[in-house]
Amino acid sequence: MLSDPTAMLVTVAATCLLAKCRHAIPTLLAIFFATACFLNSPFYDGVEPTERLFGFGASAICLAMLMKLANAKTLFDRVYETVQPNIEDIPGFGWSAYADGRLRFLNPKALNYVGVTAAEMSAISKIDNHSWWSKFVHPEDRDGCMDRWDHSLRTGEPIFEEQRVRRHDGTYRWMRDAAIASRDENGHIVAWFATTVDIDDQRKAEAALLDSQTQLQQMIDTVPALIWCATAEGQPSYINTPLRIWTGIPLESTNPGDSAQFAKAIMATIHPEDRAIWKQSLEQALNSGQAFALRYRQRRHDGVYRWIDGKAEALRGHDGSIIQWYGVCLDINDQVEATEAVRKSENELRLLIDTVPSLIWLMTPEGMPYYFNKRFVDWSGLSVASALLDGDKLKMVEFIHPEDRVAVDSAIKQTIAAGKPFSHKGRLRRKDGQYRWMQSRIEPLLNEDGEIIRWYGVNLDIDDEVRAQEALRRSDERLARALRAASLSELSVSIAHELNQPLQALVANSHAFKRWLDAVPPNLDRANRTAEWIVRDADAAAQVVSRIRALFGKAVFPKHKVDVNALITDLRDLITDRLIAQAVKIEIDLDPHVPATSADRVQLEQVLLNLIRNASEAMQEKTIERQLVTISSRVRGEMIEIEVRDRGTGIIDPDKIFEPFFTTKQDGMGMGLAICHSIIEAHQGQLRAETLPGGGAAVTFSLPIRPIEANDSGNPDPWPERVAASA
Repeated sequence: MLSDPTAMLVTVAATCLLAKCRHAIPTLLAIFFATACFLNSPFYDGVEPTERLFGFGASAICLAMLMKLANAKTLFDRVYETVQPNIEDIPGFGWSAYADGRLRFLNPKALNYVGVTAAEMSAISKIDNHSWWSKFVHPEDRDGCMDRWDHSLRTGEPIFEEQRVRRHDGTYRWMRDAAIASRDENGHIVAWFATTVDIDDQRKAEAALLDSQTQLQQMIDTVPALIWCATAEGQPSYINTPLRIWTGIPLESTNPGDSAQFAKAIMATIHPEDRAIWKQSLEQALNSGQAFALRYRQRRHDGVYRWIDGKAEALRGHDGSIIQWYGVCLDINDQVEATEAVRKSENELRLLIDTVPSLIWLMTPEGMPYYFNKRFVDWSGLSVASALLDGDKLKMVEFIHPEDRVAVDSAIKQTIAAGKPFSHKGRLRRKDGQYRWMQSRIEPLLNEDGEIIRWYGVNLDIDDEVRAQEALRRSDERLARALRAASLSELSVSIAHELNQPLQALVANSHAFKRWLDAVPPNLDRANRTAEWIVRDADAAAQVVSRIRALFGKAVFPKHKVDVNALITDLRDLITDRLIAQAVKIEIDLDPHVPATSADRVQLEQVLLNLIRNASEAMQEKTIERQLVTISSRVRGEMIEIEVRDRGTGIIDPDKIFEPFFTTKQDGMGMGLAICHSIIEAHQGQLRAETLPGGGAAVTFSLPIRPIEANDSGNPDPWPERVAASA
């Protein structure tokens, strides 16, 4: 009884081993249970041993066949079993996982890439069903990969994944996974098989390409030009953003699929007057394949038509056929308007140059004439102007008056050589043969480097003015002679006025001289001294006469060292008593830094005495509490200024008081200030007068500071002593 079950179990075990049953132990347990049930069944009793043996054998054969069918392998398992020894030859990284996601194997290339050994990877894979790969995925990509991995494990959908994987050197590179599930005959997933490809270079290339495309699109949309494209047949296919915004064409009209609407929208923006020529030129370019170029007006989004410079070129293939048309539109409205404005300005300038009452001409930097305005041509004659333009030396010489030719030719040559402006007054021959006086001026036009670009010349006909000036000069000469004759008596009175003081002193000293001689006994010492004073007074009168004569004859006096402050102080001391008798007080305000200068002391004394006398007389005409004359000195640059100020009635006309014979006094001759003005001008100074805001007047004269000559001994004229003696 026991041998039969034992033999049956041995038979089943042998069958499982022959069939390579992957579930041998569960099968043995099932057979053991079935055998026990069979031995205890009523069918077992009464069967012959031989029949039992054949029954067990047949059962074992049937069982082996059933086991083999149950243990059938999938095609993928058989293929894998065949190629498994060459798994390292798989291009890229190959791996396989169980149905639950646990790692089955990882090829050597993948292990080398992540930098771990097979044993280390085996240890990692035992942690859970994803550590063997999630440990090496970039942290930013890990959660997404985990979700998609779990989804594929649940649904059995293929895996197509891209993520960054850490390489053994710590750098992350983009990888693409492609995994599919292997299923048995019942559709159950038995394993996952996948390959992983390094696509980092591809991703970078795609990113670079995308960036390049983005930059190109941005450039097309931001370049300050209106760009468009058209098909080989001429149908518009694209306009960039600036053109769309500039024209105001809506986005729905720029759909390349509706080329008719697109073309209609573009055509509507062309100016009606330019639409026909625009369409004709574009069709001609499309038919001939030649470049398109046209200036036309196009409507902007605000309804304003502006000038556009449109150009288009064809993009051709290797066989020369047109693939695409590319065009650009440049807004040149401002340029067109500026050009038109320049043209109008040039016309106006030319009209101005041709109508201005001057003879205008231009020369090259070398001095060759190349342009004459219409006035010049009409004035000189066409033949002369043509000859001048041709550089005919003979005609140019004949154009100038014979007496001026040498001087003008030399001056122009020097001007051209030096590059300096030139001004000349000469006579030029008019087309009727008459020579007329012309004021000529030549100016160079320089560039930024200081080089002469051209010469501008202008001639003004001043013949009538010159003749009028000549006639006026002759009239002035006749009038001057008449005035000199008419003013002889007044001049005599003026001279007598200047000689009155020294002559009075001379008379007084003569009477004194007689008294000293008539005395008993005669006082010869005093008479002798008085005789010396008489000689001095006579000499002073003679000097006054000689200086007046020299003043009107423009003679030059020898100049000596003059201390202006000392001169003012001496005059104040000499005339103080006389001014006190007139209730006039004199004050001085002298700058101690005023230097000495070279001048004629006698003439300066004459000027100061005249100004002080006028100031004193001006205050006699006005009732004031305090009659004060102030004399001050100061230095202004290279000049010494002396000012005489009063509190009188002021000056009615400061510009005329220095003219001869102009006076506001009832008994005045008007020669005192005129003589003072001539004296100061002879010293190369200035004399001016002004009315003070608070009342009164100020008369100021200036003298240049001149160096003192070495042989100058100071004051050559003892005038103060003479005045004191005569007083």
